[in-house]
Amino acid sequence: MKHNFNEYINRAGTGSAKWDCFESQYPGLDARGCLPMWVADMDFKAPQAVIDALVEKAKHGVYGYPKPKGVSFDRAVQNWIYKRHGWNLEGKWIVPTAGVVPAITYAVQALTHEGEGVIIQPPVYYPFKNIIQKNKRKVVENPLKFDELTLTYQMDFEDFESKVKDPNNKLLILCNPHNPVGRVWAKEDLLRLGELCLANGVTVFADEIHSDLIFKGFKHTPLGMLDNSINQNTITAYSASKTFNLAGLQTAAIIIPNKEIRHKYREQLAINSAGSINIFGTIALEAAYNHGEEYLADLLAYVEANVDYAIAYAEKHLKGVRIIKPQGTYLVWIDFRGTGLSADEIDALIIEKAKIAVDLGRWFGKEGAGFMRFNFACHRSTLEKALAQLKAAIETI
Repeated sequence: MKHNFNEYINRAGTGSAKWDCFESQYPGLDARGCLPMWVADMDFKAPQAVIDALVEKAKHGVYGYPKPKGVSFDRAVQNWIYKRHGWNLEGKWIVPTAGVVPAITYAVQALTHEGEGVIIQPPVYYPFKNIIQKNKRKVVENPLKFDELTLTYQMDFEDFESKVKDPNNKLLILCNPHNPVGRVWAKEDLLRLGELCLANGVTVFADEIHSDLIFKGFKHTPLGMLDNSINQNTITAYSASKTFNLAGLQTAAIIIPNKEIRHKYREQLAINSAGSINIFGTIALEAAYNHGEEYLADLLAYVEANVDYAIAYAEKHLKGVRIIKPQGTYLVWIDFRGTGLSADEIDALIIEKAKIAVDLGRWFGKEGAGFMRFNFACHRSTLEKALAQLKAAIETI
């Protein structure tokens, strides 16, 4: 392994959201002194090629308005997506934005009206629901089904079909791979979902920001490459931010093959005065996509080893705790219901006794009660410390 992910980097006091301001996320709980394993950024340096490209630009000393996306941006995105997933993108489909969450907001605004329904599949990334509510749309939930034997989540297609057939529901926000449960959706599930949306006039926004982070034995399938009809009904979001730890540079590539949808989307960007992007973000994305394959291979091996280590540790030392091995993402969904504690007691156990700052399961919807999302994109020493603190806390039950 060429990249040293065991190198400890002290992020405290660096203006990091993950490390410097997490206490306010837990009202009613004493989070002082917690070990941060929550928000989805990594404790690793970005690839050296990215660092070098940013330093070179910084040395120039002039940071004026950047030009609109150029050929180099399009080619970096096109080549990366084709190499990773086999999807041939046309340059005109690619719309840059300042991150995926803003991109979802623009889609909700452009493609739905106040009072209309937007479908989500909880437990799911909580900004989805926040965006829908803040834009005065209706949150329509199609909860995933949890198989207690296989520890996997499935889509509830019977319920999903009833939701897409409601003419008031206009948009689905799909999370693939799914955050927080780590499911990489199978091609068959995606095809069924895409066909149901197409037949009922529901546009799909596919958040595929974690699509590079796929573990051995699984394959990511972009919804938009399944067939031409589904392609024309899908907006897909990609970013180098999760894969290469570039979230603070807030740059994403939004793929919109449908000309009419793309026009509506660009009009919404203009309404929101959101047409330009960070000059450093585009440079970082291009460097990462052009030179980041070896880094990603090493990263996946390191994170999957962290996951396997934690699962073995839990089986031996963490009574009542089940770690759901993710098929993708570095985010790990952990089931604490076997401890016999209530959801409130579990929250207090993790935050106040184990002293680990994580994403509380209920943030992702009521279906997440009793679960917690941990971020395993950290140094092995951080993970070992967290597991030891968790073991000590559980022994007090």
